[in-house]
Amino acid sequence: MNLRGSRVRSAAVVVAATLFIACASSPDTTESPRSNETQTTVVASLAPPPSASAEVDRALGGAPRVVIENRSTVDINLYTGFIVDEEGKLGTMTLWPLGVDCPKYEPKERMLKLRGVYDLTAPTHAFDEKRCASGAALPPGKYVVHIDSGYSSDLYAGGEITLPLTEAVRLKMEQHDAAPTCNTKRAQRAARLVLRASEEAGVPEAKLAGCDPTTAGCGSLPLPDEAPPSACKLTLHENLLRIRMPPTGEAPKEITGWLDKDLVFTQRPNVSRSSSAELQLGKDRVLFEGVTAMHIHEHGGDAAHVSGMQVVVTNPTKRALKVTVTGVEWLSDGSCGAPQPNNPPPKVSSFDPKVLPPGTTAVNIGFEPREAYQAHCDIFASRARLQVEGKEVLVTSEQKVTRIEPLHH
Repeated sequence: MNLRGSRVRSAAVVVAATLFIACASSPDTTESPRSNETQTTVVASLAPPPSASAEVDRALGGAPRVVIENRSTVDINLYTGFIVDEEGKLGTMTLWPLGVDCPKYEPKERMLKLRGVYDLTAPTHAFDEKRCASGAALPPGKYVVHIDSGYSSDLYAGGEITLPLTEAVRLKMEQHDAAPTCNTKRAQRAARLVLRASEEAGVPEAKLAGCDPTTAGCGSLPLPDEAPPSACKLTLHENLLRIRMPPTGEAPKEITGWLDKDLVFTQRPNVSRSSSAELQLGKDRVLFEGVTAMHIHEHGGDAAHVSGMQVVVTNPTKRALKVTVTGVEWLSDGSCGAPQPNNPPPKVSSFDPKVLPPGTTAVNIGFEPREAYQAHCDIFASRARLQVEGKEVLVTSEQKVTRIEPLHH
């Protein structure tokens, strides 16, 4: 299922506030939040929604349902809603189908008046998008609900519910400005959602096989600079899930995914096209990490010219190591996929330093310029072949290219 439309309205506000429109080199930096595309959705009800505008703070009674109270400062037409099981094992689901997914069920108006309430029928069944019909029953258990206002990512109604509902549950539509908290349960749910979405983004299942969501932990923002881990590391930094890959020599070296503050759905993950690698010298593990570079060019103008890359090397030995760059490859792809080599490869023009002292050193590598034009979903990278102590290692640096609109006077 494509849920990118669930955030179109809030994303438009951000776009309008910028001075230029940019097309990133990879869609994972620009796509709007969505849940995993392959998951089923859940409908609160396929019948016309009940008309319910009343004062907030009223006593709840009657049939089991989800009561949305408007604690904001505006009338709100509920845009969409998401639900996920507490552990995230079922993936993200929606509370009602969008018209673009199932035209037969056009979105109903779900108007939530200021200081009023809106009753949602308790979710009970999964929705089969292929048939555009109600599907299997939702299993009993704890879930988290997120009702989107369509105004901004921080204005929503959210909370935990237990299915099947046995009584009315109250959720408040209000502004959520505080930074989200982290605990083991939340970190593991976020990890499962981002791992699932990473597979949808094209990351091979084998690459994620060593990533265990039960090992996910908590961190903080900004993201720390840290060496590549010896095993897949998953950390929730507020509502940003970071996956650090072991140094296999193949991209990605890391994956990041933003989630909503209640960790119900995730954006399309940002899959790094840079890689990390290692060389074992005796008991010491020498680490290499490609650094992602940023480039821009104007729409309709000349392409960006790329003529260099950087590799950060961590030398844990107590001696200097000689390094040689024996070759560079230029990689590209025009359909959001993994970039592939383009022949002939550019010639190496320079590299510095030629000796790696103990500690961390940035090796700057120059090569014949290559053009990189961002048309729609173009991915670019350069891969260097380094030799240390007679051993060879391959390291890739993504060359992220952004196209901007020219400023007209």
